[in-house]
Amino acid sequence: MKPFNPEEIKTFRAPKYGGVTLSLLSMFVLASMIVVWNKIGEQEQEQFKKSISIHCDESFAIPVKQCAEQFEREMKIKVSIHSTSGLDQNGSKAKGAVNGGANDLDLSAGKPTSEGLSLNQVPCAFRSIVFATRKDFESNMTELEQVFQNNLIYSTSPDSARDGRLLEYSLGKTDRWQEVLSKREKVYPSSSAAGLELASGNDLDGAFMWDFSARKFDLKIHRIKELELASETLLARTSDSVQNRLPALQFARFLAAPTKGQFYFAEAGFVGVNGDAWTEKPFLYVYCANPVEDFIRDEFDRFEKDALVSIEPHFLDREKIALSLSLIAQSKAKKALPDLVLGLPEGEGAQMPNQYHSSAGTSIINDTRISVYVLKSTRFPVSSRKFRDFLLSKEKNKP
Repeated sequence: MKPFNPEEIKTFRAPKYGGVTLSLLSMFVLASMIVVWNKIGEQEQEQFKKSISIHCDESFAIPVKQCAEQFEREMKIKVSIHSTSGLDQNGSKAKGAVNGGANDLDLSAGKPTSEGLSLNQVPCAFRSIVFATRKDFESNMTELEQVFQNNLIYSTSPDSARDGRLLEYSLGKTDRWQEVLSKREKVYPSSSAAGLELASGNDLDGAFMWDFSARKFDLKIHRIKELELASETLLARTSDSVQNRLPALQFARFLAAPTKGQFYFAEAGFVGVNGDAWTEKPFLYVYCANPVEDFIRDEFDRFEKDALVSIEPHFLDREKIALSLSLIAQSKAKKALPDLVLGLPEGEGAQMPNQYHSSAGTSIINDTRISVYVLKSTRFPVSSRKFRDFLLSKEKNKP
């Protein structure tokens, strides 16, 4: 038997720290957490060192707001969006647009000017008026006459709505508009209201509405040839006088980028655009004929400043341009092809690779005719088009 040893007896011992000590420790931990929270809050405040104000047509608000959230995370630029109806009932532009001085960027439906795409415009999405039915409608209609022949109960939007006005504008100069009105059974305040009724009930057979609303309610879309002109482009517009022009244009390009904003527009049912690849500042690689170097550099400088686009020119002898391009096009380094080719004369035996297409018209700068070729697979189609329009406008604006 093991002898008794009193030191081996385990007895309860009071904790080393008392209640007062633990209370003080808890207060210290809490104070430390408060300091950390305050630091995090300061960092969140500091991360938005820039901010831009956006005026947005309410029909585009959902994808624009989703895109703004991603833009804020990636660029650390705060985006404040004010959505209103694109036009009031009298057809006047809603207050708060860029030219009113209240916002840095205006997102509204319209069409590019006849002079081409302005340096302060970026197309972001398309929408058009279609005739929609439920999915179980068997026929595919392409003409208004087919709509009438089927004796369908259909609706339109009122002329106080943008889609109602566009429908009337597209058909108003023909007898078809009066026929549409005479056979119309119902009027709904918007395409969304008509789409909801058409998808959920049997009181309506079809409706004239926006194509994105038809996709939202999974309706069958009929492209009517008489409505070919009933389409609009969502344009992001800023101006030279805007203080935050660079971040405003960056957000516009973010909206149009295939891997960024275009995802949200497609999810909302809009038809997308062929926008520039996303980068904070587009970059154009340009081949130029040597004879134009002395004066084309000034045009490059003006375009870089006005369009906020970087240009890297590469000057070659005129007769070597086509050969250089052909060699690159036949190699594995096709990504080295320039986005634009300037100065190559047309009709002088120089054969351009089929990777390029010629822009309509030529520009005359300093009494020299300049032909413009654009790479079909350029990563920056919008910026390339802007530079082309920029050069062409030089001749149009020549006194």
